[in-house]
Amino acid sequence: MTNQPTQDKWVTPGVAAAALGVDPRTLSRLADKGVIRAIRPSGEGGHRRYSEASIEARLAGEPWDAA
Repeated sequence: MTNQPTQDKWVTPGVAAAALGVDPRTLSRLADKGVIRAIRPSGEGGHRRYSEASIEARLAGEPWDAA
């Protein structure tokens, strides 16, 4: 997990969890395991943001880079 956003669009835990149909705590565990790309941007209280592209790839069943 990085601390600075890239050109990817980043969504809140609630949006990401709803899109994937999982509990936000499950989403955090998936990010810790590298299954979903996440960042913790500075200045936002340390709350994670999740990569919209990696969520869409997961939903489509496409291979993706979880690094």
